[in-house]
Amino acid sequence: MATVVGAPLLQANVTGDRVFLSFATSPGGPMGIWDASSPNHFTTSGASESSNDLAVASDGTMFATFAANNAEIRGSDLILQSTLASPELERIPGRVSVPGMTLHPSGSLIYQPFLTGPAPPESPNPPPNPSLRGGIDVLDAHSGRLRLRIMLPEPFAMRDTDIDGLHGGFLTVDENGQRIFALTASGLTIVQLANVPLGIGTLSLAVGPATGGTLVTIRGSGFQSGTTVTIGGKLASATCKDINTLAVVIPALTPGPQQIVITNPDGETAALDDAITTS
Repeated sequence: MATVVGAPLLQANVTGDRVFLSFATSPGGPMGIWDASSPNHFTTSGASESSNDLAVASDGTMFATFAANNAEIRGSDLILQSTLASPELERIPGRVSVPGMTLHPSGSLIYQPFLTGPAPPESPNPPPNPSLRGGIDVLDAHSGRLRLRIMLPEPFAMRDTDIDGLHGGFLTVDENGQRIFALTASGLTIVQLANVPLGIGTLSLAVGPATGGTLVTIRGSGFQSGTTVTIGGKLASATCKDINTLAVVIPALTPGPQQIVITNPDGETAALDDAITTS
């Protein structure tokens, strides 16, 4: 990209070898990725809308942009994977999106902050609104399914001039997506989740032999000791490495795209269609 114009938004993955760029006001909403392993280093693509918020999975495998009131999830190849416009989000009348949406480090979940009504005006002493509250929706990044809704005891510190990611960012999470840090009216609010919602982020390979026996690493969220995995309806051998990582041996399967279903001991499940193709 010869020139950087149009209010750029910039974030990097945790290792710094992949940088993601989107534009809030440039026509066409172009976005780009700089990749240290790529011969050409910088790849760009157009988008249907200008982005006004940007979130990156620290794994560097996925990123999200917010445009036209929808979150769009893209892979590191810039290809659109999903558009999250869950009707469940509309159940709060007067809901206002707050800048600072955040991806789980594996890309399995997206954390979307909101207010239950309009943000107060930008002034030294905005009038109090005791009914205004802040909240965080945790969504499956692939399906948009609402996995958890957290209501905060007070609103975010957003003002009506904080209209997008260029004007503020009010939310972030730790390396497991378990501690949530929110900038609220009285300061920094920390939410400690007892359990992170179960989710599937990425797999270490997209194609595997139908004969089985290949080891695949699944990155996601909320994995537990005793988590089970089925691939194509068949139980797979799975080892929980940590809360975000499973080591799974692919069973023998008929060739074709396979669905992965992960189940925790408490019965919580997460599924991903066409997660891997066997041949």
